[in-house]
Amino acid sequence: MSADVTQALTRGEWAGVLANRAQLDAIREQFLDTPFDGHAVAALLLFEQPFGFNAQDVEDETQVAAYCDAMAKEQSSQGNEPASQIFRELGERHRGRAAKIAALLPPAGADPLAAGESDGG
Repeated sequence: MSADVTQALTRGEWAGVLANRAQLDAIREQFLDTPFDGHAVAALLLFEQPFGFNAQDVEDETQVAAYCDAMAKEQSSQGNEPASQIFRELGERHRGRAAKIAALLPPAGADPLAAGESDGG
């Protein structure tokens, strides 16, 4: 199942922003006028957005990493070290991606509304 996700910025918008890094820094500074650092602001802006991440994304990346590990062992046992090395590297990249995504998500049990608690309002 594939979700339709549009580009966040057009090619022209990206080109304009990337051509003027000082403006990009100014935009970032405006967003960082909070008690949170950039990593935290990114997590908050992505939370519950259709273009954001969720626990399933972490699980998917973790499963792909495990598959790559299994394929690396299989290829190595067959004497195909070049393919084995590719699968080892892919597995590491997927594990790293899972960790980056997980770092943008609230920890399990942190959302009182998801647990059925009242928001006090």
